Amino acid sequence: MEKRYEITQKQLNFLNDFLKRKKRFSDPEDLYELMDHVILDFEATTRNGNLSQYLGEHSSFIYNYKGSCKSKESTIHWRYQKELWQIFFSFFYRLKYLPITILTILVFYFLFLKINLSTKTLGVTFILVITVPAIFGIILTYHKNKTVRKLVPFKYLANVMSLPSMFLYLFSPISDFLKENRILFFLYVLIAFGLHISGVLLISEKRKNILEKYKHLLN
Repeated sequence: MEKRYEITQKQLNFLNDFLKRKKRFSDPEDLYELMDHVILDFEATTRNGNLSQYLGEHSSFIYNYKGSCKSKESTIHWRYQKELWQIFFSFFYRLKYLPITILTILVFYFLFLKINLSTKTLGVTFILVITVPAIFGIILTYHKNKTVRKLVPFKYLANVMSLPSMFLYLFSPISDFLKENRILFFLYVLIAFGLHISGVLLISEKRKNILEKYKHLLN
């Protein structure tokens, strides 16, 4: 897979100064939104990493920018969801994950299929197994700096856990069915846990990258 270009710190500083010189912002958040959009589009479309050329070609859009772009927000949301599944499937073929994946499968196999636990105990076990990573994911989507929280890529980190959370929400109406079909319950828990861990890993990685990329804006 072709590696996306990553904007440099020098280019970030130049872009920040350029936008402040060329455009007035009544609300500082408009600067962060515009800068975020320019960075995402530049990294996705550039072929030679020439930021000055990109700014010249997109000057009309920059000068006429009015606010947040809903299509951009949708793009970020679905990109995060795609990357969530990519991490999930990587558990089954990446060498660094395989030992943990095999161990996790064995643990769940003994808990939900081999050991004759009561249905109530199975339900409580499932909730605990899912709730812990879910809470950890929520914690990672918070930052004390209000400016950081308003950045579109950071704001949409919370949406990463929307799909994994569905397994917890759906458990109550189908719990009796799952408890009567242990194999399906085992698969349900395995997928739910895998997606939650995938979400935590994705949020952690994106959070780190976002804070590193926008550190100059927080001074």
